[in-house]
Formats: sequence, structure tokens, C-alpha cells
Amino acid sequence: MQRVRAATATVALVSEDPSLVDLIVSTVSDETTLADIHGSFVDLLASFPSVAPDVVVLDDICERDATQEIRQLRRRQPSLYIVYVRVSDEKRSIALLHGGADDAIITGSPTLVARLQAATRRARTVNAGSRIAVGDIVFDREARRVWCAGREVDLTPHEYGIVDCMFWHAPKPVGVDTLADFVWGDQSSTNKRTLVQVYVSYVRKKLAKSAQVAIRFARGAGYEFTPVEEEPKIKLSASKVETK
Repeated sequence: MQRVRAATATVALVSEDPSLVDLIVSTVSDETTLADIHGSFVDLLASFPSVAPDVVVLDDICERDATQEIRQLRRRQPSLYIVYVRVSDEKRSIALLHGGADDAIITGSPTLVARLQAATRRARTVNAGSRIAVGDIVFDREARRVWCAGREVDLTPHEYGIVDCMFWHAPKPVGVDTLADFVWGDQSSTNKRTLVQVYVSYVRKKLAKSAQVAIRFARGAGYEFTPVEEEPKIKLSASKVETK
């Protein structure tokens, strides 16, 4: 299995307007961009860090306290690209930009679609330089983030170390001793092999939603990412079906 660069991005939208949601989703959502919808700003904040977006699109129809919103978002993720849409006029747009927004699109602007697509394209380009994927498991070493089947996975430091080491060696298997040295280093332990087995089992559970990749142990080689195989289908011969 080959590692590939993952030019993907997640866009979070905060709006209660179904027509706006449909427009944004149709504009940005495809095989490389995931759209994550929230009915309120509070819901968006609650979703961190399980689904940490690259771009946040906020409906400005009610002209909320944008400065406070932007400050809260930046504290959670400084690199976020923040866009306000359905801005009332140029004065409000300028105020939003001065307040820290990256873009503020006035209602009815013919540039809406192009600017949103540019924002997601920029996010994918940035991510392509730092993220690596094996199947549908995506790893960002610089940001210390892991996604499985499109959703971010919360890992402990030791679990993250296991994933880091496996991605470092992928697609080759990683020996137990190599994993132990990578994750625990010179820490004294009477049985590092048991530690590796325990933490690999934790990682397996957290990545179990992957539809493409599983962690398996190859005797004499170590742990490796392998393609998920379809369950064999059992076919019954008609001649073996008993009837009464």
C-alpha cells in the first residue's frame, strides 16, 4: 500500500438557512472537501477538536459580535481561514476584515462561489504539503492531527507516537522493538513489548471506522497498515440444501 499526499480540506458552515447551506455545500463539497454543518456558533465551538475545520464560513445575516467570534476561533485554531457571507454592505465588510476575518462577502456578490472555492483550494494546497494518507487515514505530523474516514481522532501522546512511527515507516511494517524505542525511548520498562501490544490495540479501536485500512501484525516483521479485505461470501450449493 502506497502513501499519498492528502490534498483535502474541511469546511465548517454556521447557518440556519437551508438555502444557504445547500448553496455552500454544492459549492465546496466534493471528494477532496468535507462540508460540516452547524446550526449555531455554539455548536461549532462544541465540535472542536473532533472535527477541526480548515475553513469556517459564518452567516452574517444577523450581524453578531464578530470580533468575539473570531477571537474564540483563533484561540482554538490560529490557522483557520474565516469567511463571513451575506454581509449587509461594504462598511460591515470592512469592519469584519479589520476585526480579523479573512474574507467578508456582501449579499448578492457574484464572486461568492469563486471566493469560497479559492479558500478551499488554498486550504487543500497547504494541507497537501503537510498531510500524508494511507487509505482513508490521514496524518499531519506538523499539526499532530490524525483523521479517520473524514473525522478527526483524539489520541493520547503514546497512541499518537504509535501512529507517527507507523506513518514514518509506511508502507513497510514496523518491528515491535522499533515502535517501543520510538514511543518510549530510554524510559525504563520491564516489558516494552507488552506496552506496544496494549497501545496498538487502543489505536486499532480508534481507527476502526476506516473502510480501507487496518493495522495487522505480520509475524517476523511487525505491525503494518494493510488494505481492509471484504468478508468472504459463503455460497451454499443447491445440492446441499436439505428440504423436508
